[in-house]
Amino acid sequence: MNAEIKHLTLGTSLPIVLPGLGTAGFQWFFTVSNPDCVEVVRYNYTIETMRMEAGNSLDVVFMVHSKAPGQTTILFEQKRIWEKHNPPLNTKQFDITVVNH
Repeated sequence: MNAEIKHLTLGTSLPIVLPGLGTAGFQWFFTVSNPDCVEVVRYNYTIETMRMEAGNSLDVVFMVHSKAPGQTTILFEQKRIWEKHNPPLNTKQFDITVVNH
């Protein structure tokens, strides 16, 4: 799997936008190899959601907040929570380095 390489300065954040398939039951899940380095939080934009037409899926946005210098890998997997034995539909990997100012 090819990883996207990203560099963050300590105290900054990085938005990660992933294609959504929520209307088909797919969700994005993630694992962080070094949670001391970054925090990943799903960004909720419900106001824009109210303007969506029925049947459309929104992109999913996660914010990666840098916490400490170091390196980490974030692996995102798009899957249906009830299909535990099926492989993910999509995966996306980010190799992130956090540096001091």
